Amino acid sequence: MKNLLNKEFRLALHPTNIIFISFALMLLIPNFPYLVAFFYTGLGLFFTCITGRENNDTEYSVSLPVGRKDVVKGRIAFAVILELATLVVSVPFAIIRDFIIKGIPSNQAGSMPGLAFFGLAFLLYGVFNAVFFTCYYKNPLKVGKSFVLASLAIFIVVIVDIVLSHVPVCSEVFCDTGNSRIAAKLSVFFAGIAVYIVLTAIAVVRSAKNFSKLDL
Repeated sequence: MKNLLNKEFRLALHPTNIIFISFALMLLIPNFPYLVAFFYTGLGLFFTCITGRENNDTEYSVSLPVGRKDVVKGRIAFAVILELATLVVSVPFAIIRDFIIKGIPSNQAGSMPGLAFFGLAFLLYGVFNAVFFTCYYKNPLKVGKSFVLASLAIFIVVIVDIVLSHVPVCSEVFCDTGNSRIAAKLSVFFAGIAVYIVLTAIAVVRSAKNFSKLDL
């Protein structure tokens, strides 16, 4: 796995993957659907896969002395590292948004960057992994189709977030970053992590199964 990750970062990584991590700055934009900031991680992975298609990355990967399942695990592990890196970089900006920039009002276009928000961010990444990679490994040549389906799934999560932020009881969980309803916020946060782990594991299993059937 170490060698496969080394290959992913040295040969497959598209520069936009690094650039899009800095889009955590979008958490400082007033009245913005902040989950959109995490969409760009998926866009960077799309660029990585489409560049790999042009460079015959799939053919090269399967020519290595590793199984197809390992190839899939390497690519999804690569994606997970980028996703977690984006979330980690987002935390300081969430803190700045909440405690330093006092002039920015409460968000009117979705949840505020807090515990519940990051739970939704984990959910969003889990949905992306499950949809994108499962579809991608059915046919790596049709990267665009995989990304369109994953993008639709992502924006369903964004829309749900916007709706929840305007539901009276839910808004207290998703739009307040203080200590009120802390149990509910923690529940959403840990539930998001759990769903992310499950969906990503499903993505690995189903993608490996699809890739094993693919005639290259």
